[in-house]
Amino acid sequence: MPKLTDMQIRAWIKSGERFEGRADGNGLYLRYREADKTPTWRFRYKLAGKSRAMLIGSYSELSLSKARETAKE
Repeated sequence: MPKLTDMQIRAWIKSGERFEGRADGNGLYLRYREADKTPTWRFRYKLAGKSRAMLIGSYSELSLSKARETAKE
């Protein structure tokens, strides 16, 4: 699966396109729903066999490269 780019993300925001999740890989994804004012970074993982998702931060506060670094931790 191709990784996200800042250019793609800015284009989605500018066009007003909303989505439940766009994956970057390694559990990191960007979510931009109708109720959201700004896209948010989330991280999918499993704990005790159950799928979980953790909020990392908003796209306006956390760049793509910083979100990738945070997801690796």
